[in-house]
Amino acid sequence: MSLRTLNKQIEQCRHDTEKQRRSALHLINQQQQQAHQLLSSIPVPVMLGLAFAAGFITEKLWRLPRTSQIVQLMLSLRTF
Repeated sequence: MSLRTLNKQIEQCRHDTEKQRRSALHLINQQQQQAHQLLSSIPVPVMLGLAFAAGFITEKLWRLPRTSQIVQLMLSLRTF
């Protein structure tokens, strides 16, 4: 394989990678805009109520013996 062919392949890969990066950034920006539009349409009291309810449910689930044991086991296994 000649050096010119190798350089052309490297340049083509660089070009393809840059194109993928730009496309990914465009998709991320598009998703951020959609999320912002969606969140701005939800009233703040509703969001606060949902956050409170989620916290309450999480606390109740955490107090169950099996749930806390499973979470503790997962956390201890994660260290390995």
